[in-house]
Amino acid sequence: MEKNSEVWTPTGINSTFNLSLQPSGTGSGHRPTALGAGIQYTAICGLGWRFALRVDQQSTPTMVVDDAGNTIESFQLQLFFDPYLIRSASYGAVTLTTQVEHLISPSQAVEVPITYNLPSNASDTHLGTYVYASSAAAPSISITLTFASALGLTLPHPLEKRMEEALEETLTGKELMDVKFYAFSRRGSESVTHPLALFANSHLLRGFSEDLDALFTEHGFSESAIVDLDLHEPEDRTFNDYGYDSDSDLESEADEPAPLVKVSFSDVETGDKEQSSTRSSGRKGRVIVLKDTAFQTWKALIYYLYTRRVNFRPLKSEGPLETDITVRGPTCSPKSMYRLADKLGLEDLQALALAAISSRLSETNILYEVFSSFTSVYPVIRDLEVGVLTSNFSDKASEGLLEMTQKICDGEKPYCAETLTMIIRKMGGK
Repeated sequence: MEKNSEVWTPTGINSTFNLSLQPSGTGSGHRPTALGAGIQYTAICGLGWRFALRVDQQSTPTMVVDDAGNTIESFQLQLFFDPYLIRSASYGAVTLTTQVEHLISPSQAVEVPITYNLPSNASDTHLGTYVYASSAAAPSISITLTFASALGLTLPHPLEKRMEEALEETLTGKELMDVKFYAFSRRGSESVTHPLALFANSHLLRGFSEDLDALFTEHGFSESAIVDLDLHEPEDRTFNDYGYDSDSDLESEADEPAPLVKVSFSDVETGDKEQSSTRSSGRKGRVIVLKDTAFQTWKALIYYLYTRRVNFRPLKSEGPLETDITVRGPTCSPKSMYRLADKLGLEDLQALALAAISSRLSETNILYEVFSSFTSVYPVIRDLEVGVLTSNFSDKASEGLLEMTQKICDGEKPYCAETLTMIIRKMGGK
């Protein structure tokens, strides 16, 4: 298994491998060169870990057949994680996510991230078993190790070229900010309220996804008026159709609502010409009002697009947690960011949010999470959490499941009926 590439993100490291092949002894197709060689280790990855591969002849070759029903020679691949040089490192819980191409996963359709605790004296950890059919294309294996955001670890990452160019332009006096976003920050009894402003450079936000680019080309943005960004204020301070009632990035109105201060020219003395001139020559740009994303989530998104770093807060279902770690940069809910990344088509960010959610699941909060309205919307999240629940089913989970079943029957959680069906089928082995 040869390492093809390695990508460092703010919270983890992705290593991609190609499986070495040789012509098959049967005269057609290919077979892995590591066949029958026992456990083979890769080169060192990331901060000092490595992976291992074991290839054996598939014991049940009839499992893989072609369209005509003919048996295809196939091989069983087992993947392992070896902490190696970081075995004694105090990194806490890390998450390992495996993605493969041109390999068959007999055990599950969806890859479930694996949590590994460091330091550890455990032997190599099994990541998954796969089948390679000799007629298939050359397989690739991608494994991402993600550190918990609470660890506060910042991995090195080069400055983006577009960021360097934007900073260089400021040296000659060009204004960096040309767009102002308004995003709601609080949740009232019937609406979201208290829009707050975020300033950004539209050039630095383009090119990541078609949906994000559409913000700057649709809804009349290009034809909208150029305004003074510093003086502009939102027309609406409430919105009734937000669409995500359980968004934990929205603060409750009960939590000491901040006063809204509106400044107009009538409140400013007009005798000071210098002050008036300064106000009229502020930063110029266009305005976008966001009606379906919380202020904290959008702020964390812009920070991620600028720096490739994202800081996730614990899930609310975990309860209050004590930590002395200071996190640099804005924070957000991993569930809120998963929703936004899914909407904008930002797959890398969505994967980071998924890993953060996975690392926060436990016996204490799994029932709450698996039966949440958020989980019911996203099949990948639902499959992950159903797998966690059924793999670690306890007496406490049994009691909680009965309670949730009653709520579904009473109509309190109608959106959870499909989730309950999945759990029952998985528990029954179907």
